[in-house]
Amino acid sequence: MAHFIEGLVTEIIVSFNDDGSVDYGTTGDLIDFQIKNGVKNFFVNGLGGESHELTFEEQVEIVKTVADRCKGLAKIMACVFVSTVGDGKKLIDMYKGTDIDCLCLTAPPLFPYTDDALYSFTSELINYTDIPCYIYNCVQMGTLYSPETLEKLVKNHKNLYGYKDATRDIVHLMQCMMRIDCEKFDFLGGCDATIAANMILGCCGTVSFMGVPFPKETKEICDYALAGESGKAMEAQFKILKVRNVLKMAPFNAAYMYAQKFTGGPLAKNSRMPVEMLDVKEEVKKKIEKVMEEVGIK
Repeated sequence: MAHFIEGLVTEIIVSFNDDGSVDYGTTGDLIDFQIKNGVKNFFVNGLGGESHELTFEEQVEIVKTVADRCKGLAKIMACVFVSTVGDGKKLIDMYKGTDIDCLCLTAPPLFPYTDDALYSFTSELINYTDIPCYIYNCVQMGTLYSPETLEKLVKNHKNLYGYKDATRDIVHLMQCMMRIDCEKFDFLGGCDATIAANMILGCCGTVSFMGVPFPKETKEICDYALAGESGKAMEAQFKILKVRNVLKMAPFNAAYMYAQKFTGGPLAKNSRMPVEMLDVKEEVKKKIEKVMEEVGIK
């Protein structure tokens, strides 16, 4: 069975102007760069794109910007990260008419939910729309979907098409795959350190923030894995992992933004976080430059 989403799904970074407003122009240019590098799927308004610091209106405009640049060349997965069912329905309504292809839902943030409460919250949002939906197990939210809850949601919702696993827990992923047929359901990886491993297990793609500065190199991992060339997929994975290890030495998106200069695309600017969150120390910059040379990215 063909998967609805397959291969690399780049998680979009958002560029900001110096006054803190959204820089839609540069954000759109980043999409052009991705498409030129063969990316066919985008994860929009995720945490890497600072959705937690954006208004609903800004999130909708970002989706429109992405859709305008895609022009049907790529699929758009729009995130609905909310605290209440009411807010979720509001954002889903606001997304209507924006040419999105599917939605991504996550647990409400901060306080742990019981399995029954999490099922109820998610079920009501999935039932509110008829477009394909995906679930994102996001550790930052404070509650994770258990394999049993995910299985129950899949059985009771025909428009639940897939699941993004960012738990970094292979046992959890295996438990989910034991219950849900990965030939008929889109399992997507959610950690850039384990793209190849997850796809070898049965994931049909991955949502990736490494895809922002390195779309070609990250897509290569997915392409090899989909072709059944696990050895080459792991080789490409280790290349990306070496780079990721260094990028994680700086806060939040800072080093990912700095690394964009190595691949010739437009540069995302600024953040709504304090300026210190964009600080890449000189010693880290030197390490980034060194690892780029080692892996052959110029």
